Amino acid sequence: MVTRFMNHINGVNASKNQVVYATIGAFDGVHIGHQHLVRSMVKQAQEDSVQSLVVTFHPNPAVLLRSLPLPFYVTTPSEKQSIFHQLGVDFVLDLNFTKKMAGMDPDQFIDMLLNQYSINQLWLGKDFALGKKRSGNLTVLREIGKEKGFSIIDCPHVEDANGKISSSEIRNWIITGNFPPTTRALNRYYSLEGKVIHGDARGKKIGFPTANLKIWEGKLLPTPGVYATWITIDDKILPSVTNVGVRPTFESTDAIPRIEAHILDFDKDIYKKQVQLHFVENIRIEKKFNSINELIDQIQRDARRAEEFLKNVKKQTGLFT
Repeated sequence: MVTRFMNHINGVNASKNQVVYATIGAFDGVHIGHQHLVRSMVKQAQEDSVQSLVVTFHPNPAVLLRSLPLPFYVTTPSEKQSIFHQLGVDFVLDLNFTKKMAGMDPDQFIDMLLNQYSINQLWLGKDFALGKKRSGNLTVLREIGKEKGFSIIDCPHVEDANGKISSSEIRNWIITGNFPPTTRALNRYYSLEGKVIHGDARGKKIGFPTANLKIWEGKLLPTPGVYATWITIDDKILPSVTNVGVRPTFESTDAIPRIEAHILDFDKDIYKKQVQLHFVENIRIEKKFNSINELIDQIQRDARRAEEFLKNVKKQTGLFT
């Protein structure tokens, strides 16, 4: 079995003799339900003077087993790692999920983990299941735990007004550009990270230079439109207005979508820098304009609206609480 990364967040290697409390899951998005489970586990582990371990997977089992197309992900593997770090987790084990792993019986998968870690408690959501055909539900895992010396701690779901928070619901919000509920469910802004690359300088020519981002192809993009965003450059958080889409005023509708951020009151060269865009609010859908002057007038209005939106929201990255 291939380990994608084993992150020793506290700088100490986990060993077979070191007792850990663990949780297992895909954790795409690491939303408030995931955060509640992980925080609870970490708190108990700290009180009991043991280490905490998150076991997660890439690719997401749903992507592999259902052949779902990309883009799909709310979080990249490195984003998940960063969020777990913020939550106080000691170790993150990111397993390369394969069809062979999917075909494992629950006790086989648990034995694989127990060969590496001395798991004393396994913290899981109430509908959790692992192993072949999801046969390892909580009832089955409790029986395995009795035999192998660990207990199951089941955590209740976190719900909003519409019920259980789920990664699939968050994906739908992102795809439709609905960011207020996305932000609440993630306890942070949805973000895209990428390197600033050369564009065609059209924005600069009309007075609105943009940072053109190249991002991981697996990361979800919102519906084509204009968004109020924060952009992080060299640890500085700056206001910006971002266009996601094909720029129909200049391109055909089947062009490859672009991500272009105009940073408000900013004129420095950030070519090749790694930046993060944090999505706050959808300003409008993408549309085709009849003239460049009409486009310029609209961009000016977009920038003013973005500035107004951003005056009234948190200026921060990472988890809010």
